[in-house]
Amino acid sequence: MAAPVRPKKKPGVIKRGPGRPPRGWTRTNVRIDRTKLESARRILGLLTATETIDAALDAITFRQELIQGIDQLRAAGGLIADPED
Repeated sequence: MAAPVRPKKKPGVIKRGPGRPPRGWTRTNVRIDRTKLESARRILGLLTATETIDAALDAITFRQELIQGIDQLRAAGGLIADPED
C-alpha cells in the first residue's frame, strides 16, 4: 500500500496545531468570576472563554477610540461640550 501523499506547504506559512493561538497571542491564567464570564459569553453569542475575553478587550479598546474621537471633534469645534463638564 502506498503512503498517503501530503500536500505541499506554502512557503512562509506555518501551520499551527489544533488549539494553538495565532502569533501575537499569549497564554495566561487569570481568576475570573464565572457568572460574569458566562453572562458575557451569552450576550456576545460566543462559544469559548477565550473568544469572550478577546471580544470584551476589543470593546474596551473601541470605547477608548470613541472617547478620543469625540475629544478631537470637540477640540475642532464639531461638538458642543456638555455644560456640566
